[in-house]
Amino acid sequence: MTLGRKWKLGLGIGCGALLLVVLGFMGVATWYAGRINEEYREVRDSEKNLIAATEKDTGYEPPSGGIPGVERVEVFLEVREKLEPWRRTVRSASEQFREDQERQQAGGIRDLLKLVNTGSDLAPVLAGFWTARNEALLAAGMGPGEYTYIYRLVYEAWLGLSEPSEEPYPFPTENPATTLNILRPRLAAAFDPDVAPVELIFQETER
Repeated sequence: MTLGRKWKLGLGIGCGALLLVVLGFMGVATWYAGRINEEYREVRDSEKNLIAATEKDTGYEPPSGGIPGVERVEVFLEVREKLEPWRRTVRSASEQFREDQERQQAGGIRDLLKLVNTGSDLAPVLAGFWTARNEALLAAGMGPGEYTYIYRLVYEAWLGLSEPSEEPYPFPTENPATTLNILRPRLAAAFDPDVAPVELIFQETER
């Protein structure tokens, strides 16, 4: 994975799809646009700092054999465990938005305005999550390429907890359990299916 690769602010299913709805409502809530721009600039800036300090000019290349050492997965776990409070916050905010969305489908203008207000709360929560993730990775010395590779190796290819991403990865044919099974309970505990769709969303940045 080279530095020329662009990480994009993509949209997955679940919470990611909710973000698309949220930003659609934000288009009519012009009073909120300045706050959104400021918070998403923080996401972008935190990622630029992360890449400058970690992947630099080479990006991330998986180790020979494709299975990272236990010590790097430990670093990955430390980041994920540090983000657990944020995952709870994202889950709670997205659940509230989903409930308001369901009510609005059968309601009127009052429910619509409430949905806009809830969306106003969800969007900065997502921005805060991404910023906190980038800062945790920076503190741990792990770039987005390595984080994404380990995430997908563990949760998609090995444990099967996350829906496969559209872009295929050249995962190793060897079962990671041989090396990583000792960490399996902690890895499984650090996964949240409700937050998974937004875990690997990175802002598009210039290289």
